[in-house]
Amino acid sequence: MAELIGFILTFDAIFTWAGASLVYKWGLEKTQPKANLFFRLCCTSLGTFIFSLIFGNYFFLNTFNSQNLIAFIIACLISGLSVTIGDLLYYMSLKKLDASRTYPLVQLSLIFVIFFSIIFFGENISLSILLGGGLILSSVFILSSKDKSEKTDEKRSIKERVSEDLIIGVLLAIATAFFWALAYISFNQASLISGDVFVSNFFRVIFGMAAIAVLGIYQKEYYGGFKKENKKNLKYFVYIGLAGILSLGFADAIYIKAAEINGLVLTSTFTANTPMIQQILSILILKEKFRKRFLVAVILITIGNYIIIFW
Repeated sequence: MAELIGFILTFDAIFTWAGASLVYKWGLEKTQPKANLFFRLCCTSLGTFIFSLIFGNYFFLNTFNSQNLIAFIIACLISGLSVTIGDLLYYMSLKKLDASRTYPLVQLSLIFVIFFSIIFFGENISLSILLGGGLILSSVFILSSKDKSEKTDEKRSIKERVSEDLIIGVLLAIATAFFWALAYISFNQASLISGDVFVSNFFRVIFGMAAIAVLGIYQKEYYGGFKKENKKNLKYFVYIGLAGILSLGFADAIYIKAAEINGLVLTSTFTANTPMIQQILSILILKEKFRKRFLVAVILITIGNYIIIFW
């Protein structure tokens, strides 16, 4: 039986992810993706370390034998590398496709999470989760669909594009979904081994930052956030860094905590509500255009949540 505290933690994670995405969207207009990716990981590493000191407990490391320690490190390493690779692939996908196409595709990570949860953790998937999750996921595509005028402009741009770019963009977006799902699955495994989500989160973020730091040796643009010429854009990097601390550093941890309570399948299905919260915040904060399809999406999401929670 699902517990209320699990749903509360999941909603907190959803709201934080949605709010952080607005900061990323605003900050990316002023900064280079690769530069803010590394800067965000640096800030998040510091943030997760502080969270681990406040909410976590490192004493479990003293109880580990060599087998447990190796398993824990491998799980954190896979999670850190996967979320970093996923972020990089997401940026690459955005270069090939527009955000309205990329975002729904990366939400397919839900499908991969459910598949991995069944295979590795032996979780069961109920009919209510299938029906409710399907309705919520369909609302993402409705929210991301274009207006008639936008569709006309898109048709023109498609004719000007090489079809190969479209195919590559779709494949990159699907690969993003896969690696993000793998990141959460391995994070969940690390948490199960350690019994501490905040310490596990710190280790995985450190591994992700280290991977980008090494990559930056060969691609200097990753260190762009620290260059003097970008001093004028420092505030944007700082805002993105703070959003990363709250999102990757805190929201991811309480999401895994919620998964410990209600299971990874149910929790992940419920997080499919994130695009709706993001849309609401975009309308209220960024004053984005209100579209009629938003009401249709609300109805689908409401029905989907009701089926998941009460059936």
